[in-house]
Amino acid sequence: MEVYVPMILATMLLTWLALHVERKQRIFTVVIAVMIPAIVAMLRYNNGADYLMYLRMMKLAEQSGSLTTSFSSLKSMEIGFWLLLKICGVVWHGKYFLTYGLIALVICGFFYNAIWQQSKNPLLSVFLFFASGIYFDSYNALRQYIAVAIVVFAYAYLFDGKFKKYIITIAAAFLFHYSALIMIPVYFVRNIKIDLKKACMIAIGVVLGGNLAYKLVTMLLSYTRYKYFITSIEYEAQTQTSAILFTSMISLISYGYIAWKKINVSDAFQRMMSFQILPLCVALLSISVPLIWRVLYYFLPFEIIYIPAFLNEVRKQKIRWGVAAIFIVMYTVVTYWGMSQNEWYNALPYNYYFDYMHSAR
Repeated sequence: MEVYVPMILATMLLTWLALHVERKQRIFTVVIAVMIPAIVAMLRYNNGADYLMYLRMMKLAEQSGSLTTSFSSLKSMEIGFWLLLKICGVVWHGKYFLTYGLIALVICGFFYNAIWQQSKNPLLSVFLFFASGIYFDSYNALRQYIAVAIVVFAYAYLFDGKFKKYIITIAAAFLFHYSALIMIPVYFVRNIKIDLKKACMIAIGVVLGGNLAYKLVTMLLSYTRYKYFITSIEYEAQTQTSAILFTSMISLISYGYIAWKKINVSDAFQRMMSFQILPLCVALLSISVPLIWRVLYYFLPFEIIYIPAFLNEVRKQKIRWGVAAIFIVMYTVVTYWGMSQNEWYNALPYNYYFDYMHSAR
């Protein structure tokens, strides 16, 4: 944690400064705030379960031959990511740490842009970006996390009802991971009004209907390029306990408070309340449906936007601060425990890239 704690503190300080300076200075400050975690990600070595797999892909992308020929050697590789690797291989051949850094910059850049555009409290959202584990999880599944970051950026179009821009942005995410397509039908959830009663009924229905959901997902997978998963050892449910805890607490507190106080929320926040049912339901589906954690990637980041929006609806300052403290402590304690005790994200201990290069000589 000796690297990550200063990184988080420096980023938080710059974010706070960005909130108190003029626009030109704000842009510069935010850019530096984005670069700090990107540089930390760039200078790591073998942190992230998929690090060596992506290193192999980067080396393969540098091989001679046409783009089409080299691309065909990795049938499951999305064209957007493959093009990115090919370009990096030309610009800085053999300097793979720079490619990791560029990928981290893209991911952090889209997340920070989304936070500044959408969050009622950018400082809190930036902290939750780290405390929820999103940043550390982005050390893994690089292709999908680029897609996830683009999808989070597209949330703004979803809630503003800009369907064409939303579809175009999802199409861009699709170029980096095919699973982004599942976010297209999600757009229409914004039109369904969800409250505490409906949320409870839907959540119970999801748990009870887990077996049916398993059969449905299996049937749908059998018609896709991912049908090989059905017979693999990976095709078993992996209950995402922490995600269930996070989404359940956030949903119960937010839906419950709105119902208790009988608050007439704005249309904008009502759309967010409607969307909040999705992170909860997808997390609950992890109890019975295999591979659902892949889908969960697209929904868990919503919480870093939703929490500040909900706190903005809490009128009494003491209650607002108390609820904020609950969320902050919950995320921080669970994520720290998972990283330090259960090797979550394979982010600890931090391995410095040039230490490895020096020892390898």
